[in-house]
Amino acid sequence: MTVWENRVSPVFDSARTLLIVELVDTEITSQHLQQFDPQRVSQLVQMLVDNGVMILICGAVSEEPAKVLEAAEFELIPFISGDISEVLAMLVVEQPVWSALKMPGCGRNICCRGKIRHGRAIKAAQHDELGGYLYK
Repeated sequence: MTVWENRVSPVFDSARTLLIVELVDTEITSQHLQQFDPQRVSQLVQMLVDNGVMILICGAVSEEPAKVLEAAEFELIPFISGDISEVLAMLVVEQPVWSALKMPGCGRNICCRGKIRHGRAIKAAQHDELGGYLYK
């Protein structure tokens, strides 16, 4: 998850620190902080892959990084706010109810599962032969 102090970073595009947590069943077995540059999403994707990350929890995220992360098959849980301990407690429950941690103003017109932003469906990004992403 993107973090700022002891909270979920409110804006992914300004975040600089990730809390990477390893879960075994419903138990946190390890955690560490990792610095990243949100403007270099392809490097972030590689770092997430290298660390075995499957889920990314963050605050507000703009459409382009969301497309890249979802195209790379990460489960993106955006528009989350709150204390890190609250988010971790929700992460380890069998059926998390993320709506309890939604950012203020995140209503039904913005899907907090990362599939719709402001009423538009996110289209899949295609990876080109030069290592970049092309958007439909």
